[in-house]
Amino acid sequence: MAEPTHDRFRCTLVIPTYNAADFIENTVDRLRRFAAEQPGWCVLFVCDGCTDGTADKLGALTAADGPAIRVEAYSANRGKGYALRRGLSLAVTPYRFYTDVDLAYDPDSAVGLLRLLEGGADLAVANRANPESRFLVSPRDFPRIYRRHLSSRGLNLWLRAMLPIAIHDTQAGLKGVTAAAWERLGPRITTDGFFFDVELLARAGQVGMTVAEAPVEFRYVDPSTVRLISHGWSMLKDTWRLRRRLGSEAKQGAKRPAGLGEGDEPAVGIAK
Repeated sequence: MAEPTHDRFRCTLVIPTYNAADFIENTVDRLRRFAAEQPGWCVLFVCDGCTDGTADKLGALTAADGPAIRVEAYSANRGKGYALRRGLSLAVTPYRFYTDVDLAYDPDSAVGLLRLLEGGADLAVANRANPESRFLVSPRDFPRIYRRHLSSRGLNLWLRAMLPIAIHDTQAGLKGVTAAAWERLGPRITTDGFFFDVELLARAGQVGMTVAEAPVEFRYVDPSTVRLISHGWSMLKDTWRLRRRLGSEAKQGAKRPAGLGEGDEPAVGIAK
């Protein structure tokens, strides 16, 4: 079990990790340099039921890093969303971020998101569609990347039409949230899989939180672990379910007596 974050840190970067033993050393090296350059940041790896020795390798690689790089591991594979919910809840810093273990997003981009949170946003997200974003792409991947880009844009239009989401890049793997926002949103989120990002944004929109976007530096890696057909169909079904759930919760909230907060019980009257 990872120990609570040391008081000297203001930001935690959560890294959901699954079977990354082949390249995890490079990831640790990059994040160690990042943490050294940004002393207010710490890193929390969450090993989601790894079966290839990733957890043991991470433990050995980070043994001398102290609280700057910590590892949380558990035996059952529960999904990326579960790993993120666990990591964001274990963090105790005022600002909490997450990104992918392959570091397709430059960790320095998280510093730009921090400025948005410090400026008053509740959530900050990377936006690959921003004209100022920069990509590192292999020419051989152009055709697949173009098809994926079109699918992604279509999916974002669908999500914005169906859910209380206004941003243009729901699936970017770099996001940040304030501790106060997470304490409010975390208990409501149930997603264990890749739909986590969508539910996080939708629930933030439902309660009127401020979500800000920023350009990002992104290294395009293809093929992706996300399969367009199978995951796309699952995303559509999950969207319908979440839409119905949010509608049901809104109706329940409308029935709640005025002045009664969520989770509060009505006072019991005493006859006189």
